[in-house]
Amino acid sequence: MKTIITALAASVCILIGTGCKTNSAPATPGAPTGPGVGMVGESLKFLVATTDPESDSVRYLVDWGDDIGDWTGLLASAESCTVAHAWFVRDAYAVKVQAEDAQGKMSGWSPALTVSIESLCRR
Repeated sequence: MKTIITALAASVCILIGTGCKTNSAPATPGAPTGPGVGMVGESLKFLVATTDPESDSVRYLVDWGDDIGDWTGLLASAESCTVAHAWFVRDAYAVKVQAEDAQGKMSGWSPALTVSIESLCRR
């Protein structure tokens, strides 16, 4: 009988939405903040941040534009995070970030920051 009542209460919660805790995705982060130019092999630092509507902890997936992606650890909502990367080929790269909250909800991708990587030797 207890199982039926629990299942019924859960069904009512889902149907009516009263008293149910929902989880929304974190806000889409802004473009990473950092240098727009660097040298081949130089580690460049970027700042990323966002907020979560329920103040869940968030982590970030950084797409460096070179087929490499890095996850950060979990951070408090609205806490900024510094991430770093080095490129080894002269080119322009679109760096963007996505946030995931502790419940697994993903934000959209941020706008990209274009980073131009140059070398000392020009051809």
